[in-house]
Amino acid sequence: MDKTYLRESRSGAFRRYLVYLLLIPMGYLLHVCVLPYFPLGGVTPNLLFAVIGIVTVAYGRLQAFWAGLIYGLLLEILLPSVPFVSLAVYPLAALFVSFVFADKSLRQLQMDRALNRRSHLLPSWLRTLLCAMSNVLVWEVVNVAYIYLGGTALTFLHFRRALQSVLLTGALTLLVEFPVRRLIFGRRVIIPVLKNQPIEFSKK
Repeated sequence: MDKTYLRESRSGAFRRYLVYLLLIPMGYLLHVCVLPYFPLGGVTPNLLFAVIGIVTVAYGRLQAFWAGLIYGLLLEILLPSVPFVSLAVYPLAALFVSFVFADKSLRQLQMDRALNRRSHLLPSWLRTLLCAMSNVLVWEVVNVAYIYLGGTALTFLHFRRALQSVLLTGALTLLVEFPVRRLIFGRRVIIPVLKNQPIEFSKK
């Protein structure tokens, strides 16, 4: 038998969900209390969508939706701007974007193995980054559309700030995702696994 090696997390379910329960409020508090004091070029990166990106890949679609819903409610209640926009965009963007970047469910993985289909998932850190940036892009598209429908003439500045927000949020996601994922999953260990040889049937 040949040996192959897998990197596997040793963290338990209790630890992962404890981090989840702490991550959601801490992300909101840092977003509204700390980041506004450190704008770059007049634009503040969106830590909430960075957290949603991490949650999407680390926990799955349902937890990403709940994170988006909680953030939408908090922004709608505590920092109201355009009525119901935050409440609608945050959970819906988190839900639909998660279909692209979240890990496959156990049932889907079993189906792929049964049908001998290969999974072509990007690395988790890259999916986290793309998920956060996609969410911000949806948010900025809604904002620009609302400005236009409100009768304001769009200028290059609107599009520049939207693009800057997407790029800054991506940079922030890269900065925080590795320590947060380490906190969620703990230290990964290398495990040797026996690689089974294919069984061949022959007629006698």
